[in-house]
This record gives sequence, structure tokens and C-alpha cells, in this order.
Amino acid sequence: MMYLGVAIFVGFLTLLLLLWTWNFTYWSRKGIKGPKPSVIFGNFPTYLQRNLVYDLDEQYKKYRGIPFVGIYALRSPMLLVTDPEFSRQILIGKFRQFYNNESSQMLSLKSDPIIGLNPFFLRDEKWKNVRQEITPGFSNNRVKAQFPIIQTTCHKMINYLRQYVKTHGTTVKVAELSRRYTNENLMNCIFGLEGDAFIEEAGLSLKMLKDYLDAFWKIDYFLVFSFVWPTFNKIYKFNVLNRKLKIFFEDMLRHGMEFRTKQSGNRDDFLAFLMHIQEKKGATIDEMVAHALTFILDGFETSALVMDSVFYELTRHPEVQEKLREEILAQSTLLTYENVCDLPYLDQVINETTRLYPPILFLIKQCNESLSVEFDDGQGTKTIPKGAKTLIPVYSIQRDPMIYENPEKFYPERFNDGAVKDYKDKGVLIPFGDGPRICLGMKFAVAQIKMAIVEIVKNFRLTLGADMKEPLTLKKAFFGLPMQDILVNFHPISQK
Repeated sequence: MMYLGVAIFVGFLTLLLLLWTWNFTYWSRKGIKGPKPSVIFGNFPTYLQRNLVYDLDEQYKKYRGIPFVGIYALRSPMLLVTDPEFSRQILIGKFRQFYNNESSQMLSLKSDPIIGLNPFFLRDEKWKNVRQEITPGFSNNRVKAQFPIIQTTCHKMINYLRQYVKTHGTTVKVAELSRRYTNENLMNCIFGLEGDAFIEEAGLSLKMLKDYLDAFWKIDYFLVFSFVWPTFNKIYKFNVLNRKLKIFFEDMLRHGMEFRTKQSGNRDDFLAFLMHIQEKKGATIDEMVAHALTFILDGFETSALVMDSVFYELTRHPEVQEKLREEILAQSTLLTYENVCDLPYLDQVINETTRLYPPILFLIKQCNESLSVEFDDGQGTKTIPKGAKTLIPVYSIQRDPMIYENPEKFYPERFNDGAVKDYKDKGVLIPFGDGPRICLGMKFAVAQIKMAIVEIVKNFRLTLGADMKEPLTLKKAFFGLPMQDILVNFHPISQK
């Protein structure tokens, strides 16, 4: 009987193993080569130890040059793009075949009627219609009109920092500072209300925005579940926005609109845009909240991540910091939207930072119809099947040694003399995506990042905190979050 029990147990384990690995020949059956998967983790052997982009980077470098290879995320087959030119084709040239994000499988308008209206998650014609509706809210003119709000927030931040240094010392966790800053901007621009983010015990809005972003960790769970069970996303849809958050943002929007109708004057911010949509198209409160949260998703966490990385690199490269300070101080004391946008070295610093630390580490696109792709310099073709998940490794492309000399080095001067346009035209500088689905809030994000850097560098000399642990590594997350706290010393510069 004991032998029979052992035999049954071994047979059961064998059956489980066969069920787990049955699709590990998926790509070879289609004539698409790729690395051999391990039994448990597929082509992410260090998945439990570190962010998956590190395993992706190793595969990218190994197969660099051909359009794509077949890999397995745990047991889910997907294609890894290993040629930057083909990634550009996916985002722009062959957009018709790849217009849906894989994340659009995560939820639906039925499972989450508010987040489901975010263009990042929408599919097909619905995505196109909503994107067209809200794109004017992110125009250059509207960002310019909101610049005085950003300036006011910067003044609050500088006053807060000066007081903080006096009472707590010079060392600051920049993640906390940057999120107070983006919170204050967004509460003013979206809801027309004060966020109270620079009060020592920050207001409720900062907590709610953090809770909102925390809800997006469900993206990571969704990816894991779909990696383990490839058909998971066809059966289950997430609800991101819980009832407490939904009520909070609805209340903020109603209060902002009520306050705005009692005010004199015309403030051309995002709230004014939302009220225009309501008046012109009869938008529901859910639709307006959905558009507001789209703005928050683009303007809160991603902007803060870029700021964190800029301050970190400025501490490590004092020569860059000083050169940037000289450029800023050469401007007139009255900073305008135009002259802040016209600081070439500031542009170079931001481009180099987002190259090394893209806020979103990779993009996963869904192939909407089968597509033949040339291989071997046109001597053959491979077919991407309809429904295939196609992963663009933003992190790897932007650190590719065949594109960027000394790619691990922070060197803003690499973007001198209009080089940034050349890199973007080649599809190798894509921190905010590219093509028709490029980040909607990019212009606003860059504007608030620039103004914050200008004011910080003008008023403080930055050094690395003594307790800062290096090198910087990434958390296991969809966003490019550092594993450790970035600690920066803010040394006040006396103003003449």
C-alpha cells in the first residue's frame, strides 16, 4: 500500500508538471526562436528576487537585433521586442495592429465604470472616442494657463523646505517632498481647491491620492495571475476604485464646481475643462471623475518619480548641478512659462534622467490581427498571431549600449545640439510611450517637473544623504519605483 501511495503521489506531481509546462513549445511550434524556459518561472528565473526588467534586459541583450523572440512569463507565452526599430513600428507604423494595451484586459466598464474610462485601459473605438474628448484638456495652451498655479505651489514647497531644514535638519526623503508637491498642484488644477499638502501633517487629499495609486498595485497582481493562468484575464476583471475613494473624488469635484460657480473671473484650468464637457456634452459625474483621475494618474506618481531621480542624480554629479544652477540664475528673476521651457540644459537633464529611469519600465501591447514580419534581412518572415502579448522593454532600449555610449552613465550632454529629436525619431527615447497612445498628461507633467527643479536648484544645494544606500535598485513593480528611500540633503542658498 505504501508503494501505491508513493506511485499516486509521483503520478500526481507528474500530471501537475505536464499541465504547467504543456505550452512551453508554443513558440517553437510557430517557428519563433527564444530562450529555453525554466520549469517554474519560464524566462524570469529571478522573478522572486528582483524586478522582472532585469531578466528582460538579459534576454534583450542576448537576442538584440532581430525583431522579436518568444519568451514565457512564468507559463504565459509572449513576444519580447529585441529591436528598437520594430518597437517603433508597433507604437507608430503598425499601430493599427497594436492599438490595444494588454492592461485593457485587466478591467472593464462593467467591473469598474470609472477607471474603466481611463484611456490607458480602454479598447478599440471607445478608447479613440474618449481620448479625442479629453485631449484638449492637456493642450499646451491649457498647461500654460495653469503655470501660475504651479508657480504658487513651488513657493509653498520652498517655504516648507526652508522651515523643515530649520526644525528637522537638512536630510529629506525626496519621495515625500515630491508627492506633496504633485498633490498640491493636482488638487488646485483639477478641483480648484487647496490640497494643504505642505502642512506638516499633510491633508486628507494626499492620503487619498496615495491610496488611489496604491490601488494600482493590482496591475502587478493581474500580471502575475495572467502569467500563471494565461486565460485569467478573460474570466476575471478587477475593480480598482473602492467606494471610499470614489466618494472622496466625487465630493472634491462637486465642491470644486460649486466653489467655481460662485467665483468671479475665468480660471482656465482642468476643472474649467471638465465643467465645459459637462455643459457641452452632458457628462455624468462618473465620467468627470474618470477624466479627473486620468489627469491624476499622469500627474501624481510619474511626475514625482522623475523628480526623485533628478534630485538623486544631481547629488551624485555636482558639476551637472552647478551647470544647471548657472543656467537658471542667468534667467530673469521673473520666471515665465516660456523661459522655463527654454532652458536647454534643463531639458537635457530631464531627458537623461527619464532615459535612465523611465517611470514605466515596459509596455505590453496586444496584437489585434495576425501580422507577418520580415526576418533575416528580408530573407524570411515570422507571423505574430492575433492576440499575442508583445512586450516593449523601455528600460532596456534606453540603456542599449549599441545606441547610447556608456549607457549606465548619467551624461546630459549626450542630448546636445538637437540630438533628442534624433533619438526620439529612432524610437529609442520613449519614457512616456510614443505614437497615438503616448502619455496624455506628458506636457503638464514636464511643466511641473521643470518648475520644481528650477526652484529647488535655485534655492538649495543638494548632496546625497549619508544614510542613502547605493546602488539604486528597482522594486518589483510596474512603475519604476526605487527599492530604497532616496535621501537628499537640502542646503539653503542665501538669497541676495
